[in-house]
Amino acid sequence: MEHFLNLNYIQAINNLEIMEERQDDVDTIRFHVAENPFAILTERAFVKKFRLTKGLVNILIDELCPYLEPPSRKSAISIERKVLTALRFFASGSYQQDIGENRASSLSQPSVSKCIAEVAGSLLFEVVI
Repeated sequence: MEHFLNLNYIQAINNLEIMEERQDDVDTIRFHVAENPFAILTERAFVKKFRLTKGLVNILIDELCPYLEPPSRKSAISIERKVLTALRFFASGSYQQDIGENRASSLSQPSVSKCIAEVAGSLLFEVVI
């Protein structure tokens, strides 16, 4: 009888772990959808924030893709996010204000600085070639 109780406990723990993993996946998806300016901003708001249309930003992302470091792990910053972060800085002239106002961006100051440097370098590389 005790053996069956142990098996039930093991199965219950296993089920809880599976549910937690699924919830983590759902939370990750919600986070990425909530922070995606292509999805949540109107064209006008997008241009106001980034100074380029959604279409132009997509073209820019495609052009810079070969020159930007791709994410090496699931939690790494995507190329799209790097470009958007840099464009936001180029449009506003400040990243500290944007970090403070936009909690959804959830990037640290060093991460934002790295995004800006990488995207600016790739823009220069694209112009030189």
